[in-house]
Amino acid sequence: MRHWLVLVIGLITVGCGPDHPNHGRSISDQTSSNPSSLLGDDDEWEMARAAYSRKDWRQATNSIRQAMIQRPESSEVFELAGDIFRQTGEPDVATESYQTAISLTHRTSKPSRELLDKLARTWMSRNRPFEALEGLRDMVRDYPQSQPARSDLAGLLAHLGQEREAAEHLRWLVQRGHGGIGELMILADLSRPQVDEAMCQAVLQQHPAEHRVQLPLAKLDAHFNRWASVESRLRPVIALSQAGTTATALYGRALVELADQVRLQAWQERLPAGIEQESQYWLALGGQFERLGNAEAAAQVYWNAIVLDEFDTEALGRLAGCLAEQHHQSDAHAQIASRIEHMTQLRRAIDGLAASSFRSQQRFVQIARLLDSMGRSWEAAAWLRAGAAIAAEVDPQLEQCYLSIRSSLTGTTPWQRPEFLLTRHVNKIHLGNPKWPTQTRPTKNPLIEINQSARAADQVVGSTIRFQDEAFDRGLKHRCAINKPPGEESGLWIYQSISGGAGVLDGDLDGWPDLYLTTMNGDPLQDNSGPNQYFRNLDGSFRNVTTSTGVGDAGFAQGVAVADCNADGFPDLLVANIGQNRLYRNNGDGTFVDITEQTGLIGPQWTTSVAMLDINDDGQTDIFDVGYCAGDEAFDQPCIRDGRTRSCSPLTFTAQRDRVWQGRPDGSFENVSEHWLGEHDPSCGLAIAAGQFDEAHGIDIYVANDMSANHFWSSAVDSDGLFRLREQASVRGLAVGARSLAQASMGIAVADPDADGDIDFFLTNHAGEPNAFYEQVAQGQWVDRANMVGLAVPSVPMLGFGTQWLDADNSGSLELMIANGHVDDFDHVGDAYRMPPQMFQRSEEGVLTLLDAESLGPYFESDRLGRSLVNIDFNRDGLTDLVVTHLFDPVALLANRTPTPHRAITLHLKNKGGRADAFGSIVSVEVEGRVYRSQLIGGAGFHCSPQQTLHFGLGRSTGPNRVSVQWGGGQSESFGELQAGGEYLLVQGEGAAFLYSSHR
Repeated sequence: MRHWLVLVIGLITVGCGPDHPNHGRSISDQTSSNPSSLLGDDDEWEMARAAYSRKDWRQATNSIRQAMIQRPESSEVFELAGDIFRQTGEPDVATESYQTAISLTHRTSKPSRELLDKLARTWMSRNRPFEALEGLRDMVRDYPQSQPARSDLAGLLAHLGQEREAAEHLRWLVQRGHGGIGELMILADLSRPQVDEAMCQAVLQQHPAEHRVQLPLAKLDAHFNRWASVESRLRPVIALSQAGTTATALYGRALVELADQVRLQAWQERLPAGIEQESQYWLALGGQFERLGNAEAAAQVYWNAIVLDEFDTEALGRLAGCLAEQHHQSDAHAQIASRIEHMTQLRRAIDGLAASSFRSQQRFVQIARLLDSMGRSWEAAAWLRAGAAIAAEVDPQLEQCYLSIRSSLTGTTPWQRPEFLLTRHVNKIHLGNPKWPTQTRPTKNPLIEINQSARAADQVVGSTIRFQDEAFDRGLKHRCAINKPPGEESGLWIYQSISGGAGVLDGDLDGWPDLYLTTMNGDPLQDNSGPNQYFRNLDGSFRNVTTSTGVGDAGFAQGVAVADCNADGFPDLLVANIGQNRLYRNNGDGTFVDITEQTGLIGPQWTTSVAMLDINDDGQTDIFDVGYCAGDEAFDQPCIRDGRTRSCSPLTFTAQRDRVWQGRPDGSFENVSEHWLGEHDPSCGLAIAAGQFDEAHGIDIYVANDMSANHFWSSAVDSDGLFRLREQASVRGLAVGARSLAQASMGIAVADPDADGDIDFFLTNHAGEPNAFYEQVAQGQWVDRANMVGLAVPSVPMLGFGTQWLDADNSGSLELMIANGHVDDFDHVGDAYRMPPQMFQRSEEGVLTLLDAESLGPYFESDRLGRSLVNIDFNRDGLTDLVVTHLFDPVALLANRTPTPHRAITLHLKNKGGRADAFGSIVSVEVEGRVYRSQLIGGAGFHCSPQQTLHFGLGRSTGPNRVSVQWGGGQSESFGELQAGGEYLLVQGEGAAFLYSSHR
């Protein structure tokens, strides 16, 4: 694609510039001030041409004025006038001159392509892109075979957010062998706005009344979920009589996302003709039906959007969620999920290619194959042609792949081969055009009441919940150290920015939870960091016993996992490193021993988070290592932006595959990654949760991936009787967010916050992206409803890492805590570096509202670089406390000081037999006729292992409360009625609870 648009946007001019004495005067003003020359017509014309050639601008302007008077019917004179006035910094006069030349030319023929091009350039120099757009359209109409004209028109259309019209011309270019990487990237995913924000802002600054530029800016806001900004931009545009269907549809979508029922009612009463051709209209209508709990009508509506564009992944994702909610496990759902997965992989491959500065031929081939698998062979062939010129990371199969694809293309081959069309193979879901619902109705799920999410997004409320940081007073003195000079916090390398692990374990079985905190102030792949720290809990205060316990690993530490690997009753400790992970066996006498080598857990790589639990149900503890980046490039290759080293995107590097280790009866581990995980797309993982999550028996593993689709591994036994983990995130609705875009996911919190008896997932994401709340709408099927429950809007400015659900006031309703902080200092683009933590409280209607920082306590009023977060009841008072690690700042021990009359039951679970840990076990507590469920989760977040107890806030109930357990192996057991305020041990097969202690 040519680059003159970029050049003229900057208003680069040559000559006298705006201070020229004739600047701003019209042609008539300038020509009338000069008397007729005594020279002949041709003489003035020739003199102007000669002066232009030698850049004598004063002579050129004088002569051309005379020539325009003498030859008012000459298009050549007015074209030269435009050329001269452009050079003298008078673009308005130049525009008038070119327009006159074009008008004169039209009397006998069509204007030259060069003349039309000059007019478009001049419009751009005046920050008038929409006028330039009309000129380029005229150029393509008159010269339809002109490759430069098509390229320029497509580029400007894309910069103005008109990707769909741009696609028509981009396809023409690609089918004739003219498509470059720029054109191909736009075509690959038309849902990604290509808006030139700088250009649009410059237009607004110079022409504040130019309302047309608000639409592309609103499209950009919509892409980043800034719906309030979309609404405010488009509101004055919609007030105009000629707003257009695109702006009208997007405005309605914003009103639905904001749950602005009043304006939405007025908007839908004035819908223009042709609105049905806008996908945003169908997304708005579908969203409205979803808010009312009408998944069937929403599915019909989303299908209309897919008919308009088979690759509208947001419509595909929402349709898949509606089908799942209706328990449709059909071929339609599978095919739609497959399309979403292919598009997600395509986006990731393109992002990875861009991050590598387009230097990887292998990525070109990967992109081509993905496109061809969706029937988009014209694009696939063009990507292979472009990749043939790349000399790095050569793919030997490129030529064969190109010949195979190119041989199938003829002059009649459609852009997408018909055998791949969803609308051909999926049973038609569209049953007409459902009308806009005019009133709300009761639903089975109260969290989707109209306007609730809007109130939650805008409101910050006070609360009686309060925390006090008592780390220093309790002897918990630790910093998550990284190798930076004192006082210098910015310029982090990627491996430094995602650190800070924390694990809770009762290492000496005295009932008081201890803490293990990591250090990473050395070098990756080396053992030169300061030792990790073990803090023993002595009746609510902490003592550093690192040296005596023998767990001061000096590797570049990441996450922590706690489990009883050898079933001797004492918890063991696994430390993930960038390098060699370390497994410490608890000796039962207050010391640990490193058994990494003797158990076979060798092989250095970048592991972020880890989980230890019996994955394949054979009675032995297994290990799941979450990988991040492979190789050494992430440690050697800096990313320079604005002349400074900044944290790199993980897509710059090759992803590290996850590893699975199967536990053996002799205590050793075998790497079974290739067999258990099979072929899959590796990603950069950060957090893990393991438990029984879907409808099938067995352990599932959910991995939050950075800037790529998440992974959901479901346990399965093949027909050959062998155990495997099958990746099913796309078909389960857990791979991408509500808009079917892969996000930079950091942390995971797992619970049943809506108390409907099943597991939901909350994921923290990067700044500029909403966090995700995956509600389980049917067995093993999830839908991202973060916006509906009020969690999306408050999260967009934040970058979240650690997160946990907790019942802070023992009311029986869960709160949500998030530790925020950026990966590096990006304040030059408007992102905060240090960020405040957030806590949300759930209402009876299911909406989560941000709690006021001042009411929560001083810790919540300060900005930090939050990382790992764990639940712990360190002082055993029956209230859940929190531990938060940070970069640069000391660890926080947030003692729960909430004044509450409510009490709780705290449960410790133990299996009998070959495994002591009870991960995956589900506990039910019946409280005054209502049943609450919770599950003991393995992993459980970003780089962390929280306290392995289940905490049930009982609200006003004083008990007794009936308790039962479904153990991880599938057996159910009742433990009778337990009293409020007790801390109990439940041992499989005992049938009675053992009272640890009694709280207040």
